[in-house]
Amino acid sequence: MKSINSPSDHDVIDIKQTLKARQLLECFDLNLIRLNDTGLREDEEEVDTLEMLSGCLEEAIENGVDPVDLQQRANQLAQYALRQGYDQHAVENLLTMRPNPNGKRLQND
Repeated sequence: MKSINSPSDHDVIDIKQTLKARQLLECFDLNLIRLNDTGLREDEEEVDTLEMLSGCLEEAIENGVDPVDLQQRANQLAQYALRQGYDQHAVENLLTMRPNPNGKRLQND
């Protein structure tokens, strides 16, 4: 018999990762809504913003979010990029995760 307090009886939640993932998704949502509603700011480079949004999704996965739970956001990002004239290859590149050696983020090619 297992004891009541056995580690296998409980899921341990990493609060720091959970909060970081929540912040990343809030950042993603707010920025994509802004892009759709008001467009780019005067001093904003679209490609940099799209890379930042892509990075939010990647980091959310790294912080424990199931990729399946991000499918709707990934679709929204892809639709926005396609409406802005990005070709299929550029959109695929935007949604492709990059290796993250030693915790350092890499820019998409």
